[in-house]
Amino acid sequence: MKRVKTWIDGLDDVLEGGLPDKSVILFVGEPGSGHVLLAQQIMYYHALKEGKVAYFTTNRSPDALREDFKTFGWEVSTLEEAGRWIFANDLKDIPLKIEQSSWTILDSLSYLLLTQKLKSVLDIVESLLESAQKHGGIHLLLLTHGMHDTQIETTIQHLTDGAMEFLVQEVGGTVDRRMRIKKMSKAVYAQRLVPFHISEHGIVVETAVRIA
Repeated sequence: MKRVKTWIDGLDDVLEGGLPDKSVILFVGEPGSGHVLLAQQIMYYHALKEGKVAYFTTNRSPDALREDFKTFGWEVSTLEEAGRWIFANDLKDIPLKIEQSSWTILDSLSYLLLTQKLKSVLDIVESLLESAQKHGGIHLLLLTHGMHDTQIETTIQHLTDGAMEFLVQEVGGTVDRRMRIKKMSKAVYAQRLVPFHISEHGIVVETAVRIA
């Protein structure tokens, strides 16, 4: 299976070249763990490299998200003007955007699970999987760990092509962040905890892997 680069220093090394094409990947983490930021960074770098991104937001305004991105020096407005980035909230447009060769991000699946019936949310995920398989690209779903019961979280992980877990804890007065690939169809990755930190430019993956 073809792998596509994320263009994030260290991450493509961990991923042995990148993420497998035609994949819907779940990013799971507690607030502040970095799972949202990494998903946004992957999409931003893809758009910088002449790709197209459709950012589906369920509960935050595009203006609020643009301000968040500016924190790391990411100017999304210029990408919007170039036609390589759009904010959207009508989830029925997801298959069309994928057909038009956009990578997509759904921020957040947790909000949908809180406001809609589970069957409706699973239908959205299955439609996304079908479109990704047909038209390709990387498509990311964001889920906040601890907001839903274990069965729901496990169900979503089972359905998606891949699942990445993000962990954060305080150690000796410093914040320790790590990510782990829990599953990934179409590829085989080493099962390990990968340390990373958040810099002024976004997430930096530590290439000298500590034993965890």
